[in-house]
Amino acid sequence: MAKPECAPEGVEPEKPGVLYGALAWAVKSHALYVALIASLALYVLTKTLFFACLTALALVSLFVAESYYSASKWGWANEAKELLITFAVAALFWYGSGFLLHTSAPLDSIVSCSMLPNLDRGDMVVLQGGVPEAPEVGVSAAEFQANNWTNQGIVCAICVRTDPATGLPYEEPCLASTELTPFGLNLTGEADQSGNLVQYECGICGRRYLNGSAREVPCTKAVAVNGVRIPAGNLSSGTIVYTPAQGDAFKTEIIHRALFRLRAGGEYYYFTKGDNNEQLDMQYGNSPIPQGRTVGVVLFRIPYIGYLKLFLFGFLSQPAGCDSTLSLNQP
Repeated sequence: MAKPECAPEGVEPEKPGVLYGALAWAVKSHALYVALIASLALYVLTKTLFFACLTALALVSLFVAESYYSASKWGWANEAKELLITFAVAALFWYGSGFLLHTSAPLDSIVSCSMLPNLDRGDMVVLQGGVPEAPEVGVSAAEFQANNWTNQGIVCAICVRTDPATGLPYEEPCLASTELTPFGLNLTGEADQSGNLVQYECGICGRRYLNGSAREVPCTKAVAVNGVRIPAGNLSSGTIVYTPAQGDAFKTEIIHRALFRLRAGGEYYYFTKGDNNEQLDMQYGNSPIPQGRTVGVVLFRIPYIGYLKLFLFGFLSQPAGCDSTLSLNQP
C-alpha cells in the first residue's frame, strides 16, 4: 500500500478553493497592508470621501482576511484563542496606560477641525489626568451659584446701528442672544450681559481659506471675570478632553483648550474654546466644566493614526470648518 504523501517540513499543505488562494496571496504578499497605507495616504492628500471609504474597506478587509486565513490554516478554535489573547493584551495596555497616566482614557482621536492649526482631524492624542495649565480666577461659591449660567449662550455677531450724527447705518461687533434649533444656533436679538459673571469682549477676526481667500468674522477677542481680562488667543493653556453635561449643545466628548478656570469655593470649573472656533464652548450652549467631567489633558499628538479609528466607526465625511483657519487678527 502506497504511503500518503506529506508536505515537506516548512511548506504549507495545499488548501482547496479559490477564496482561500486569494486570501493566502493577499496575506502573504501584504497587499492589504499596502492598500491600507496607500488609501490613507491618498485621503490625507485629497480629503475626499472616496478614499475615506476605501481606507475603511481596506481596514475591515485586512482583519477578515487575516482571521479567515489563519483559521483555515490552524482551525477556528486556535483563531478564537488568538483573538482573545489580542483583546486581552489591548485591554491590559489600555487600562495599564490609564493607571499610569491617571486617566480613564489614555488615547483619543480628533474628529473635527475645531482645534486647527494646533491639532488636526485624524490626530491621535495621548492624555494624562490632572489639572491643565490655565489662567485661574477665584470667585466665592455664592458668586458662582448666583450667576445666571443659562444667560451665557450669547455669541459675538454683527449688529447694524444708526449713526446719530449722520443718520447713516453702520456695522459693528456686538453680543447676540441665541436659541438652539435642530439646524444650529439662531440669533434672536442683541444680548445684555451686564449681570453676568463672565463678560465677553467682541471684535473682528480673520478666517483664511485653503483656496487663498479670506474674510472677516465676528469673534470673541477676550473674556473678563471680576476685572481680570483673559485673551481668547492664549495658546499657553492646556488642551483637555471633557464630557459635556446632559442638555449641552455638544453631545460627544470634546477636545478643546482650557482658556481659563474658575475656582469657586473648593471646586474648579473650566471654560474652553476650540482654537479654530470664533466663540467659547459656553457661548454655543455648553455649561461650565467641573473637574469631575474632565477626562484628561493632552500630552502630545500622533498625526494621521487617529483616522483609522474615525473611519472604522463611520466618521467618513470631513466636517465643516476644515477648509479654513481662524486668526484673532483681521485678514
